[in-house]
Amino acid sequence: MSQVRGKLGALAVVALMVAAAQAPVHADGIETLKKLQAERVALVKKLTPSVVAVADARPDLTNPGATGMAQGGAAAASGFVVDDDYVVTNFESAETNNLEPGAACWLMSHDGTEFAGKVIGKDKRNLVLVIKMDDGHPKLPSLKFANSDKVEMGATAFTFGNTLDSMLIDRQVNASYGTVSGFYRFEPLGVLNPEEGGDAYRGNVFEVDCAVHPGDYGGPVCNLDGEVIGMMTPHWMAGRHMGTAVTSNQLAAVLPQLKKGVKQDDLAQATLGFKAKKPKGEEESSLYVSEVTQGSPAEKAGLKVGQRLLRVDNYKIPNMSRLSEMLGTKYIEREMTVGGSGPFARPQKRMVPVSYGMPVGTHILLTIAEADGSKERTVDLIAVQKEDDF
Repeated sequence: MSQVRGKLGALAVVALMVAAAQAPVHADGIETLKKLQAERVALVKKLTPSVVAVADARPDLTNPGATGMAQGGAAAASGFVVDDDYVVTNFESAETNNLEPGAACWLMSHDGTEFAGKVIGKDKRNLVLVIKMDDGHPKLPSLKFANSDKVEMGATAFTFGNTLDSMLIDRQVNASYGTVSGFYRFEPLGVLNPEEGGDAYRGNVFEVDCAVHPGDYGGPVCNLDGEVIGMMTPHWMAGRHMGTAVTSNQLAAVLPQLKKGVKQDDLAQATLGFKAKKPKGEEESSLYVSEVTQGSPAEKAGLKVGQRLLRVDNYKIPNMSRLSEMLGTKYIEREMTVGGSGPFARPQKRMVPVSYGMPVGTHILLTIAEADGSKERTVDLIAVQKEDDF
């Protein structure tokens, strides 16, 4: 009897599915979807003129085999216009990594107009280059920065760029539509093993599930208001492999100085407002707060002298020197062995960046405990600009 009931139940489910498939789609539902689609298309059309292609020199546009999908890469990166005369892009893209302040560069607008610019600023801490477009450049609409601290996980995101040289090949700025799915910092280089893993970039990124390909790096990530919440990067989190973007608050904090041509070493520094030390005779990992600056992020988060420092971004702190690398208090290099994977390759010792430095606006999760180890808690510290800078 139970088998008969089971078969009847299965038949009923199938009947319901068939009926649902044959049921007419409600006209109001279709119109709502069409309206949403029209609004999305209109927003994309409005924002694409602000996107440009960027390269250190004019690519060979006559050879289809040298661009785009023919080689699985791109001959130009992406950038976006801000404040009328400036372009923001990513310095790590293969097409821009030779550019330094003072260098001339090639740009192309969405309609294929070619023009020139000059790099006036570079900030490794934010993976960013700022380019001043030369006089006579086409008048392109500027994008505005949103407050990235107000972006919530699950929010809608649009990415725009020169996907696989789409702008060079067919004058098409590619757009992708998705969701902001994460907010974090990359694993610091060599926290657990000095010879393995990690990333020298110590700022924050948004993770987006939009499509991000070669040629897109440096392009904008925008919200539904058409404002920039981030700049796309070639970085990715181990095991996740989604697109990532430097947050807009970090870019907005440094942009005024870069537009003035302030050199990398002279840019305003970030601070969390506390110092640490290791008492004599204790283990290397026994670190304590030794000083808290009045009015600083540390004081506002409730840090007090004598509290123990346990973890940064949930990574255990091995010792004092690694604490500086994990926080990103400054630009730091370490001698590491690189290469040696091939049959004829020989491993070499080189100075490798382990921290580009902490950008202003960075969120850092710091886990602390009272001096006796009790009342463990995690606080969110937001790096601010040191008062003595600018």
